[in-house]
Amino acid sequence: MATLEGVDDVRSAAGHAAFSMKGSDDRWVQIQLSTFTNWVNEQLRNLDLRVDDLRTDFSDGIKLCSLIQVLQDKNIGRIIKKPLNQHHYLENVSMALRAITQDNIKLVNIGRII
Repeated sequence: MATLEGVDDVRSAAGHAAFSMKGSDDRWVQIQLSTFTNWVNEQLRNLDLRVDDLRTDFSDGIKLCSLIQVLQDKNIGRIIKKPLNQHHYLENVSMALRAITQDNIKLVNIGRII
């Protein structure tokens, strides 16, 4: 059983490495982007979908809706597969966000990645 003095002993190697990068914001952001991108691609693998850039690949809502459907294991509605304008993008993204909130998941600390 870990004590407060021995808390470092129970950290994973990755967690310990991340903790040691305190103050290295750019590197930390890149590691987070890479890790989450890999996780998303693993979730979407069976749908033959791939995300290369989280900053842009969810913008039309298609891959975002697909990810939510995979995670919830249910259909969330009619996805506009060939969005033609920002209104269509917004419809898809709104549908994904609605499905998340209907699942009683609170979205916090959502920020913009530069």
